[in-house]
Amino acid sequence: MSEEDRALNRELGSFGLEPPKIYKSGREEYDYSQTDPDFLNLRSFSNERRDSRSGAQRQREREGSSRKGERAPKKTNTRKKSKLRRKIIFYGALGVSLAALVVVLSLTVLFKIHNITVTGNEVYSQKEIMAVLPVEKEENLFLVDKKGAAQKVKENLPYVYEVKIKRKLPSTIAVTITETPQVYCVLNGDKSYTYLDDTFKVLEDHGGSVPEGAIVINDVKLKTAIKGQKAAFAGKKTAKNLKKLTDVIKKMELTDITAISTKDVNNNYLVYQGRLTFKLGNLDNLERKIYAALTATEKLNESNPEAKGTMTASNDKQIYFTAE
Repeated sequence: MSEEDRALNRELGSFGLEPPKIYKSGREEYDYSQTDPDFLNLRSFSNERRDSRSGAQRQREREGSSRKGERAPKKTNTRKKSKLRRKIIFYGALGVSLAALVVVLSLTVLFKIHNITVTGNEVYSQKEIMAVLPVEKEENLFLVDKKGAAQKVKENLPYVYEVKIKRKLPSTIAVTITETPQVYCVLNGDKSYTYLDDTFKVLEDHGGSVPEGAIVINDVKLKTAIKGQKAAFAGKKTAKNLKKLTDVIKKMELTDITAISTKDVNNNYLVYQGRLTFKLGNLDNLERKIYAALTATEKLNESNPEAKGTMTASNDKQIYFTAE
């Protein structure tokens, strides 16, 4: 570069014009930023302006950059949670749909009843039980009203004491019958007997005979006696008092009792083997009183096994026998 060119550039610089970084003349290239003093002064001035920012401003800028860097992971976590939530909703909806489909198929297409079995029956034949059982083949196994069906059988077949109905996959209904374990009899005014179970459900009316093993209920009258339904007694508390007696007989498995009676709350008795009357008084501590009477009976039998009379056990701590 000639001296004239340099002089011209200095004059241009004095007017505030920045010379180009690279000046081309033909094939020759030159970088004025390395040699030109005016350019160096201009760059120094620019650096000074940048450095003139206060320390507090630079600190705020650094903190701003730092906070921007911290917010990025939060956005990432939000996106991950949103994605997880969408997956949960999708799979939850899919599970509900599949469950609904299984239920619909189970109630319409699958689990049809093909077999009905009956066990435990002696008084009634299987044909008689099936005739009153409100369950049909080809019905859906899970739509059977087990409680209602059992009640229907007990009402129509009084000697059926209990009915258990079970579903056996894939296509069987199993019916288990328990027939009346203990029959009670009430003597009517016309000398006929009404047979009851220990819940006082009417089994049947029978003319003038007591079945083997039955227990006669003395000193009571029936208001109503409809077959398959509970009998209504004339006395206000008769049923309640009798129930306490029948419950203790069942619990203690007393097989030698032949009669019971409740005239009132303080006048109750059991008859043992048709020959000994256990006078119990009120209905408190029944088990203890009966145990005491049975213990005294065993001692009595050692000396006189055919003895007849009354074993007073109204006080379980003091038992005494009065012969007929």
